[in-house]
Amino acid sequence: MPLTPGPSPRKRGEGRTFSGRQKVVARAAAVCLAAAVLGGGTRALGQVAAGERAPVRGHVAELARHLENVQIAEPVVFRGLAVYPLLLRDGQRLRGGWLTLDAALSRGVLVISEKGSSGSVPVVVVENRSRNEHVFIMIGEVISGGKQTRTVRSDVVLAPGQRIELSVFCVEAHRWQGGKQFSGGKSLLPQSTQKELRRGADQARMWSEVARNNAALGAENATGSLELALKAKPVQEMLAEVRRHIVPKLPDGTLGFIFVDRGRALGAEFFGRAELARELLPKLLDSYAVDCVLIRKAAPEVDSRPHGHGVAIEYFKRVCRAGSRRVDPPGSGAGIRTRGGGLLGDGVSLGGAVVHYGVQIQDRIVPLPKKLPQQMLPQQSFR
Repeated sequence: MPLTPGPSPRKRGEGRTFSGRQKVVARAAAVCLAAAVLGGGTRALGQVAAGERAPVRGHVAELARHLENVQIAEPVVFRGLAVYPLLLRDGQRLRGGWLTLDAALSRGVLVISEKGSSGSVPVVVVENRSRNEHVFIMIGEVISGGKQTRTVRSDVVLAPGQRIELSVFCVEAHRWQGGKQFSGGKSLLPQSTQKELRRGADQARMWSEVARNNAALGAENATGSLELALKAKPVQEMLAEVRRHIVPKLPDGTLGFIFVDRGRALGAEFFGRAELARELLPKLLDSYAVDCVLIRKAAPEVDSRPHGHGVAIEYFKRVCRAGSRRVDPPGSGAGIRTRGGGLLGDGVSLGGAVVHYGVQIQDRIVPLPKKLPQQMLPQQSFR
């Protein structure tokens, strides 16, 4: 239940009811609360003074409305990685039919292919052949096949029947052969690698990040493929364990997540539909678990003492204060970007509602990559 004095009680049938672990920890809007869990219940410690409230006026309008209605629920924790579910109260939710990248590919309504007959490293062609459903492709999602595996550089919304050229990065340095078509990679860039993407990394830096990641996982391979490294059996077994302990415990109706590792908030993901959040959670969880669980020995030491829910609440307030601006999206809708307050955020909205907004701390959580090898790909692959 909300910890803030909220609006009048809902009419019967409105909203959702959560119990036990799913009780709301804080209504993290313009007024935020610090909270503590005592026994089986939750109590507020006090209201933040008016001058210390987290303003959202620096954000684009639809994201500001979204943030004003976010509630933070109690986390699910495994091996130091805490996932806080985000619920939404009274906010505008995304309307219409929606498919994720993998769902659209499996149904045959999304076609991804190399550009032209010879292909081009930084561009692929995507087409939504659905007549009535939008397709959402999330920043950092991996697409396999083609002449080499790629990753998507920004959030993308494809309207029914829309076809565009999409900017991508290669995440498989030593292959430039194969067919024209792509399939879903069912994986997402690890957060440390995605952070470099948001910082404006070039292709060489992305290859270096992938090489660092593969080496840290003990999953180096002949083509330098990130996908193959993430699909290595030992890696998959560990990631499956993390998913098994976290995913089933998150409440229905969750529209986002805050990720906290050993008392340090690392990032947050906000969605306009619970179905999108649920379907993309396994990928998101893997992307954080690679850095926070599997490569933990490589991470710098941080304070591992219990910090309570204040860490997640303070991070949310930081997101509220950071603000955002408009950018041109590669497909439909309006692009959203945050570059300030020590945060890196990107997203997309459609029809006045947030589709997705993801935001990370800009600090590195793993060691800097080793120097890039001199020869990565044949020169002609840079067409």
